[in-house]
Amino acid sequence: MSNDHRPTPVLEQPEETRRNLERWLSEQLDTQLRIPTLTVPEGTGMSNITMVFDAFHGANDAADTATSYVARIEPQGEYLAFPEYDLDIQCRVIEMLATHSDIPVPRIVAKELSGQVLGQPFYIMAKTEGLIPPDLPPYHMDGWLTEQEPDTRRHLWLAGLDRLAQVNRLDISAAPISTMLNDCAIPKSLDEQLCYWENYYRWGYQRDGEFLPHDVAERALAWLREHQPQEQAKRLCWGDSRMANVIFTADKTAVAALLDWEMVALGDPLQDLAWWVYMDELFSHGLDFPPLDGFPNRQESAQHWARQSGYSIEQLPYYLVFAGLRFALLLGRMSIGMNNQDSIDSHFNSCFEVKYLEKMLSEAAA
Repeated sequence: MSNDHRPTPVLEQPEETRRNLERWLSEQLDTQLRIPTLTVPEGTGMSNITMVFDAFHGANDAADTATSYVARIEPQGEYLAFPEYDLDIQCRVIEMLATHSDIPVPRIVAKELSGQVLGQPFYIMAKTEGLIPPDLPPYHMDGWLTEQEPDTRRHLWLAGLDRLAQVNRLDISAAPISTMLNDCAIPKSLDEQLCYWENYYRWGYQRDGEFLPHDVAERALAWLREHQPQEQAKRLCWGDSRMANVIFTADKTAVAALLDWEMVALGDPLQDLAWWVYMDELFSHGLDFPPLDGFPNRQESAQHWARQSGYSIEQLPYYLVFAGLRFALLLGRMSIGMNNQDSIDSHFNSCFEVKYLEKMLSEAAA
């Protein structure tokens, strides 16, 4: 996909960005650095710009003089994935987890939230080495996971679920954590999250002043309101909890870091499990592609998470519909950004993610 048609923000003026970043990071770390190049990995940046770069210390570009970093830049443009994007909240959550838990997260080394250096707020993390299941193409179809034995795949899947349960068990009543979360403008209940996605639909489904209705999303929103359960727990929810946001250690034995905290919220932690399961099923069963051998099925995964987290999975069908709705709305917004006329004209009903949302609705209503 060319930059002209990407539904995601792109890096403008890369050379100017490189020079400004090189100068600013040298000042922040109090050492002279050289950043020869910036790389924007393919298949990333649905909601932000991600840059990977090496910063060299000294006169030579020897490998042992370089430190690898990853930068996240707040997006700008007309058809963005979210109506508001708050890098400060992401930084605060990551730093809170790093300070007050042993949940593995990237280490933030510097942040600039005024927009004065690169034109937009950004933060920089030390690069966490390891292996990430690919998004494009999905890891069931290609990539390093396809080369592993089923037992290895099972171990990695359960290791990721264990870390997810750890996030969901975090004591958010502890003073430093509670204070930070209360200060953050994030949804703090299921009702607030449903309000957010109802508003998202009204905001995001506009093009050239015309509202573009999404029939299945409207049915799902109505169903979620009608069947809204009382939340059994209010815990920290990662939000974008999925295999492709996990860095596994190079030896494939453990989780090195959990990535992407832009959808963080407080609510029933079952929503995190539902997103984890739904995203895996969508990019296998939803594409009529067989899942890789070794991954536990939905029920086994849910029971494992329940044992590790201590929470009920009774309302899993509800939260699978909630997961399907959110992803369908996000991908529909991307289609609008790409001016994908086929999707718009059909009210998105031909899209694979919409068909799988309908499947979740059907199962939940049964």
